[in-house]
Amino acid sequence: IILKPSFVGGFRGTQEWISLAEKHKIGWWITSALESNIGLNAIAQWTYLQGNLMPQGLGTGGLYTNNFDCPLSVSEGQLWYKKEVERVFDFNLLK
Repeated sequence: IILKPSFVGGFRGTQEWISLAEKHKIGWWITSALESNIGLNAIAQWTYLQGNLMPQGLGTGGLYTNNFDCPLSVSEGQLWYKKEVERVFDFNLLK
């Protein structure tokens, strides 16, 4: 099943769906479609902690022209956390 945390009750609701899927031996996949980089950052880190080795649908928020800078990037089809990038989001877009 494809799960979008912001549609299914956040991380707690998503965890409930994952538990049900695993109980019934159904594979699951997380998507971050149409999330800002702030949402993507949270979803990506949470998804990593779930330990699912299946490829996930985590994008970079590239659809938005006014998105927040983010320490995440895509390289060779994989999402990477850039440690050298400042970890504080720039909220100047909110002004």
